Amino acid sequence: MVEPGGAQPPEQRPDEWLPPGSSRQPANPRPPEPRRPPEPRRPAEPGGITGRWPDPPTWPAWQPPRTASAPSRTPWYVPAVVITVVVVLLIAFAVVAGRSVAGLLERPRYVERPERPEFPSPRPTAPGVPERPVTVPWRLEPAALRPDLGGAEFVGPIDGDFSGPYVSAVDPKVADVWVTLTGDREERSMAAHGIDPATGQKLWDRPMEGGLCAAEADRHGVACAELLDRDRDTGLGRKWRLHLLDPRTGEPRISRDVDGWFSALHRSGDTLVVLEQREPYPHAALRGFDLATLKPLWELDLSKVPGHEHLFSGNRIIARKDPDREGVVMDRPRFRDVGYGPKADRTGGDGLVALWAGQRTAFVQPRTGKLIMMPQCSRLVDDGHRLWCNEPDGAQSYSYAGKALRRVSGPRLAFPGDDGVGVDRNRPIFIDHNGAPVAVDPDTGKVGKPYSVPGAGSAFGETTMPGAESVGEHTFLVGDGGAMLVHPEQDKITWINKYITHTDTPILIKDELLLGSYRADVVDLATGERRGTAKLEGLYTVAVGSRIAGVGPDLLCLQQFG
Repeated sequence: MVEPGGAQPPEQRPDEWLPPGSSRQPANPRPPEPRRPPEPRRPAEPGGITGRWPDPPTWPAWQPPRTASAPSRTPWYVPAVVITVVVVLLIAFAVVAGRSVAGLLERPRYVERPERPEFPSPRPTAPGVPERPVTVPWRLEPAALRPDLGGAEFVGPIDGDFSGPYVSAVDPKVADVWVTLTGDREERSMAAHGIDPATGQKLWDRPMEGGLCAAEADRHGVACAELLDRDRDTGLGRKWRLHLLDPRTGEPRISRDVDGWFSALHRSGDTLVVLEQREPYPHAALRGFDLATLKPLWELDLSKVPGHEHLFSGNRIIARKDPDREGVVMDRPRFRDVGYGPKADRTGGDGLVALWAGQRTAFVQPRTGKLIMMPQCSRLVDDGHRLWCNEPDGAQSYSYAGKALRRVSGPRLAFPGDDGVGVDRNRPIFIDHNGAPVAVDPDTGKVGKPYSVPGAGSAFGETTMPGAESVGEHTFLVGDGGAMLVHPEQDKITWINKYITHTDTPILIKDELLLGSYRADVVDLATGERRGTAKLEGLYTVAVGSRIAGVGPDLLCLQQFG
């Protein structure tokens, strides 16, 4: 067990493996390929590598002719002795090998941990359900928006946040517009585009080199940052121009030039929060700008805060291009708006913005830049009353004012899924080492018993744990044991569907859920029963405002479900 304050391995989530769903992504990873069935193998190019074992040689191979030899003078009994010895050796080898294999099969998969109950293998086949029609009123490929740019792609995440979206929405009360970014495969020659979500027509576009845009736009406009100057040695942006764009035309209402090493943008209330990864690294800083005027409000240098190094990792798990930055980078940085619950008066009424990266989370007042705390916090959940953080051997709750409240020893928080849009408020789910949900009293920290089946699985030789997904007021635990709807107030399961073992963020359409990826299950919200299946478009299916989009590097489309 690693002690608090020591170097921590990054937390993993089932859908962070490569390919979709390996425990580490390479430097500057490409977005995962769309979830398509594998293509048939193609014949190998002459002298090329096929990616599979070579075909066996033709047999028998040509051999030189044999010359006649004199009859053998070996005594007749020698072959019999040789055959007997060989047979005995083969029998002995088989016995030893059999015992070795049996010993391996009898070993537990996890040292000093009991075997967990499992569903039979293979998993029972799900009952047949009808195919639900999916209509796509419009679809856009990046080449249609960028005929001037060969190999154009949609760039995501649009805000630089590790889990941010490929497309963002303007408040429809202001303007019904989607905003997206395009660029080449190296995220150069970028541009921002305004799209009419009803028709897919391009409303406007403008150059936006190195573009970063806040994932939520409101009455003030669309906040974006355009790269003006790159560092000669690293290729990183060191001078930027902040824009407040009119969502109807894309024209700047206000612009302001700012020096800095921008990495991500986030709108928190009326404040634009900028994350910087300064050179020389590792050096994290946050800056706040008034959203209406883009005037600087505050600057917070996190390098002086204890635990700063735990925001970084040498594993280079990043989402946007980070050219020529060797060594460590911020480990999966995400922004979340928290602290808006019943006790929000303790945050000054404006809530908190949380920078969640690696093994630490910085909680900051967005209007003042005051740092409330930066505890060891590898998984963050705001339950509307308190903040929860995962620590090496359990979980810890904090008040919105930064006071430590309750310690939970043993169970840990399931990975909370959230897209960073809106206020992040989720039901905490605690799981044991088998991935089973465990009852925990949030007021006392008292640990009870598991209340449902285990949900741990494996991928590429590594253990995967179930994740918690939220949509509206509903929280789901999805893992190897199935998809479970968790009761909103009590530690019990409302229903479980053992046929659904993975999902992107659930989407709620009236009284039905879309759970899954590529081909989703249509599930009755009340009972968990599968009503149908639906073939989805794009690498991800996401809710953008009140609409449902298919998004990815090669596609942006509107989807409607029958």
